[in-house]
Amino acid sequence: MPEDNLISVVVLSHKRQETLDRVLASVVRQEYPGCELIVVDNNSGEELLSWLRTSYPQARLIALSQNVGPAARNLGLQAARGRYIVTLDNDVYFDDTQALNRIAAAFERHPAAGCVVFRVCHPATGQLHLRDWCHPRPWQQAELEEFETFYITEGAAAFRRAVFERIEPYWSELFIGHEGYDLALRLMDAGYEIWYVPEVKVWHLASRETRPDWRPFYYYTRNLFPVVYRNYPFSAGVAHILPRLAVFGIYALRVRAFGKYLRGIVDGLGMWPACRPIRRPVDRETLRRIRELRRYQPGLLQRFVLGAQRMIAGNFGTRPAYRRNDG
Repeated sequence: MPEDNLISVVVLSHKRQETLDRVLASVVRQEYPGCELIVVDNNSGEELLSWLRTSYPQARLIALSQNVGPAARNLGLQAARGRYIVTLDNDVYFDDTQALNRIAAAFERHPAAGCVVFRVCHPATGQLHLRDWCHPRPWQQAELEEFETFYITEGAAAFRRAVFERIEPYWSELFIGHEGYDLALRLMDAGYEIWYVPEVKVWHLASRETRPDWRPFYYYTRNLFPVVYRNYPFSAGVAHILPRLAVFGIYALRVRAFGKYLRGIVDGLGMWPACRPIRRPVDRETLRRIRELRRYQPGLLQRFVLGAQRMIAGNFGTRPAYRRNDG
């Protein structure tokens, strides 16, 4: 049973001790009366595990013998005892000591919310991290507004524990890429809402250290196919996948990753047979709700430019366009 006054913070770890230290320090400094800290480690090696046990003895450590990607969060979700569960990646840390208080208040304000997602900024610039903005509103106007969304920033989000008593957690077959959108579709189909709460501010110290150049063009292309096949009715799925395939192909050509893009298509189609037993298209009411949220989206050209900033500049070390914020 969940403990009503407890918030569980699940940190997903893979190497990068210095940034992980910053994340965990931001958690233990929280001025919230009940915080449970869980670290799920994706086979970082004994040196990092030994440091964790010594430096953060209050953390419950779940050490894996292999890197299973973001699906490792599921072990933390299962172990968590809190009414609310925060998921942080090992390079995402809280801006101040009041984040957990603000998360609890956000869930109180939005009783239908199954998930709240945070405002993600880049510590090197002090500005919004555009690569993490996939919300259905233009960031220029909506960065500081609270609104309903259909996008989950996987390593910068909080959930009601009750959500995972009704739906499956992260889909392990995806490894990485679109796993948040897959979860969002099922969460919304269960009747929950997702809210962007900018007063919960986190910093994302992204690095190329564990991000090879080809990764987004392979995994984001590949995972389109199983996510759409699993969750969409046929006609809606075709309408969703075709324009995204076209855009991903253009991005891949620009950065000479077209081979990885093509391999992603082949491997994505190859995943369909294994998806048949779990194919459960969402209700048409869920798709109607998503269309309603999309009415605030910027125009096609602006979305294309933003997508290029996220997938190319954000993943290849060049400077993406950021906007200064007042927080």
